[in-house]
Amino acid sequence: MADGSCNPITVRVSRFMAVASIVALVVLGASCSSNDALPANETTLSANNNAASTTVAPVADLPDVVVTYSVLAALVSDLVKGVADVITLIPDGQDPHTFEPSAKDIATLNDAALVVANGLGLEVGIDGALANAAESGTEVFFVADHVTLIDLVDVNDHAHHGHAHPGADSGHANDHEHSKDPHVWLSPESMREALPALAKAAGDALGEDLSSAAARLDADLREVDAELSATFSEFENCELVTGHNELGYFAQQYGCEVIAAILPSASTSAEESAGAVEFVIDVVRTHGTDVIFPSLGSSMAVAKRVAETTGARIVEVNTHYLDGVTTYVDFIESLGNTIAAGLRG
Repeated sequence: MADGSCNPITVRVSRFMAVASIVALVVLGASCSSNDALPANETTLSANNNAASTTVAPVADLPDVVVTYSVLAALVSDLVKGVADVITLIPDGQDPHTFEPSAKDIATLNDAALVVANGLGLEVGIDGALANAAESGTEVFFVADHVTLIDLVDVNDHAHHGHAHPGADSGHANDHEHSKDPHVWLSPESMREALPALAKAAGDALGEDLSSAAARLDADLREVDAELSATFSEFENCELVTGHNELGYFAQQYGCEVIAAILPSASTSAEESAGAVEFVIDVVRTHGTDVIFPSLGSSMAVAKRVAETTGARIVEVNTHYLDGVTTYVDFIESLGNTIAAGLRG
């Protein structure tokens, strides 16, 4: 047209092409955004399947080390970190003295590269399963076989009252299960003593050199032991009334004395007697003790009765499981600080 006006057909074609171009750009942008939003370890193939794909190497299938209870498992985890998976057999918060394994638990024990247990009858419900696992070829390591043991004394017996635990005995724990205290994990020094043998047993079972990890763990145990020693040095007369007779190793390490226990037994499966309760009340009054330390498996009803009768405070302590912390060092530090705070009032 001579006047230069636009041809309607040309205008429609131009508009169509513009719209098509915009749609193509939007689709392309959406496609790029979609790929950008994928996790770093996932990719998509191109439309013609010719684009190279990126894969992430699978996580190594590490051997299993089974440990009977969580406090000990925390120590073992620090030792074998990165070379084994640690499985805790007894659920956190459940009393190891009374735990009974399921068929699945027994299978887990039998399939382990290594089993680490306390020994001395602490996990009495698992003893048969541990023996069977050992007979079938599973390596079973008993920590109590590698520490200096202390005698298990009835702290509520008048003949022993007022005296510290008699001399320690090293070696052959299983020959004296009836007379040795099984609560070996309640002293970092005892754990240090067992560490070389534990590191060797774990290293042999896993085919790994764990000497560096053991050295780091030994240093951590030395440090927390020094800190707790300094903390308890402030107490001229560190007397403990406990839930059951479990704090012998801790008391010996830090200059304390267990003078009475609500349940005067190393096992929480025992039952308190009226005479034992009256004895505890008498000791608390005679010694002027103003705090008692019940723990897992202790009768809180009895603890409250003693407290109400004597005016003593109740400070619960966690002696048998982690209770929110993740390492053995944190566990023993928390226990020590809780006891120290209770003694200070």
